[in-house]
Amino acid sequence: MTDTTGKPPISVPPPPGPPSFVARRIPTLPDKPLQRRVYDVAIIGPDLGGAATAALLAKRGLRVLMAPLSQGVVTRDSEGWLLPAAHPMIPPLRQLSGSIFALDELGLAADLQRQSAGTATGAFQLLGEELRLSLPADGLRRRAELRRELGDEAPAAEAALEALETLGRPWDPVVGEPPPLPARGFFERRRLRKVLPNPPPEVPQGIVGEALHALAPFAASLVGDTAPEATAREAAALFRAPLRLWGGAAQLADLLRAKAETAGAHLTTESCSRLRLARKSAMFDLAGAEVQVNMVVLACPPETIRQLCDGGGRAERAVADEAQLTVERKEALAHFVVRPEGLPQALEEAALLLGDPGGPLIISAVPARRARGEVAGERLLTVGRVVDAGFSDAQALLSSVRKALDPVLPFFDRHVLHESVELDPLHGQRILKPHEGLHSEPIGLRPVSAAHDRVLFASREVYPGFGLEGSILAARACAAQALELSGRKQVSAT
Repeated sequence: MTDTTGKPPISVPPPPGPPSFVARRIPTLPDKPLQRRVYDVAIIGPDLGGAATAALLAKRGLRVLMAPLSQGVVTRDSEGWLLPAAHPMIPPLRQLSGSIFALDELGLAADLQRQSAGTATGAFQLLGEELRLSLPADGLRRRAELRRELGDEAPAAEAALEALETLGRPWDPVVGEPPPLPARGFFERRRLRKVLPNPPPEVPQGIVGEALHALAPFAASLVGDTAPEATAREAAALFRAPLRLWGGAAQLADLLRAKAETAGAHLTTESCSRLRLARKSAMFDLAGAEVQVNMVVLACPPETIRQLCDGGGRAERAVADEAQLTVERKEALAHFVVRPEGLPQALEEAALLLGDPGGPLIISAVPARRARGEVAGERLLTVGRVVDAGFSDAQALLSSVRKALDPVLPFFDRHVLHESVELDPLHGQRILKPHEGLHSEPIGLRPVSAAHDRVLFASREVYPGFGLEGSILAARACAAQALELSGRKQVSAT
């Protein structure tokens, strides 16, 4: 059966046994009226950077209100089947210097280890019409696979794979502290020139380079010449050691919000409107009440920011204009529940399909789960594809994915029990339109608004070339600015 209704995700009871990830029931605010509560910071929007900002600020002693504007669930129920709210493969964030210290400060290492399937099984499997290349972590097995599939080209591919571990390291000095990116003015440009790799490291040629370019739009929100880090750092990390997290970025955001709540932050799913800015504060409407905060962090898409600022004055219009970056493409997901006999045993949990005219596919194959907890051996394929930002034809997406999978999974189509589409997954990539022509300046938002210092940004559009690492980097910058403006000494809440 097919689910293309586009209904929003709903909370469902978690299946028995590990992994213990789905659908924390979102608590409401305390009974005290909203207009009588006092907050230092409000985090508006669902993006992971906002959840990380909330967790860091709550742990450091600030009074935090989270308004993600949606039910922050990790799965949704589609005709009795549990489907992840995001693609299950994310970069190994604890191996990236821009995110490791924040995650360790929040004590997420053990949570990620417990709720993930780890990263030890190796890199993405590469699939094509005449290609089925597994890349296990064991060096001898990987070398044998390369020789079997690539023949004389195997040594070059092996050298390229070994180089991936260091390919992104030239950006380590850039993300040691949140950088002034994009630069504002001559002095910031000069500062950036000292730390940005120039020229950037060269991406390998051959099958490995093709895989990195294919993965870049799934790993970052800005790709191409203006963001070489998307391919050489974020895609390389994702390719060589994907973190298998059942709910992907949605699950990580859920873990971060749980950390924030434990540290004292409040969470509401009510909608927000009418953002208004004063010299040293911000106000907005929430659940029929006006909430006043010292600072507001916007962790939502450009269109949502525009709606929040709609009808405001000069300061609000300036914030909306600053945030209006053009989203050119997006990541869409197709889910297939398949009988076990419909998939080859050689298909691995993480795979990348190359060579399809419609573009590459990123594939996850995990055990299927029912909302009531039964497990009968079926497999769940979650397939990501990059489409135009305005794409809205669910049936066309299903048809194109089925057609692309047919050469590599020839019996798959006969054994599909259920299929579903998410054209705008909450935590899917929003890929920005780069500068046209010869302009090589990077684009994106800075964590601190140029229009108002009480407005902070922690959306995917901040440091977009760094993907999820950039979201954590944005959270670090927002937390530092909020703590400074609060005028309070840092006090741990735990």
